[in-house]
Amino acid sequence: MQRTLLAAASAALALSACSKGQDPAAIKTDPALTEAARIDAAEPASEGAAEQAEKSIPMAMRGRWGLVPADCTSTKGDAKGLMTIDAGSIRFYESVAKLAKVDQRSETALKAGYAFSGEGMDWKRDMTLALQPGGKVLIKQEFGEGAPAGPYKYAHCE
Repeated sequence: MQRTLLAAASAALALSACSKGQDPAAIKTDPALTEAARIDAAEPASEGAAEQAEKSIPMAMRGRWGLVPADCTSTKGDAKGLMTIDAGSIRFYESVAKLAKVDQRSETALKAGYAFSGEGMDWKRDMTLALQPGGKVLIKQEFGEGAPAGPYKYAHCE
């Protein structure tokens, strides 16, 4: 719809210029129309991006999280309590959990299923992640066969 309106506005501008004896190519394009065309052209990608975001780990949860302060500062590779989160996976000391399905999602909570791999094994497990107010503490709870007793409280690595 916006493209149609934009095309009509451009055509009217060009016709107006011709009727006044001006060269249509010499007419400067209104920056607002140019911006509207750019936004309109990006809309399908934005819809896809929004849909993809609903199937990813919320941005506020991404980054490095430690069970203890030393997990965030270790340079020896011995940060066994470090958890690194990106859009589609969670990395632990000796395993990786890839996001498989999102059950419930908000910007501060996620309930999802994950496919884990590590130490020569593969397994599936459900997990919840919940940000505490202020966004500096993340609570992780795993569910299912073999799930560790929890929940676990992680602090955001600064």
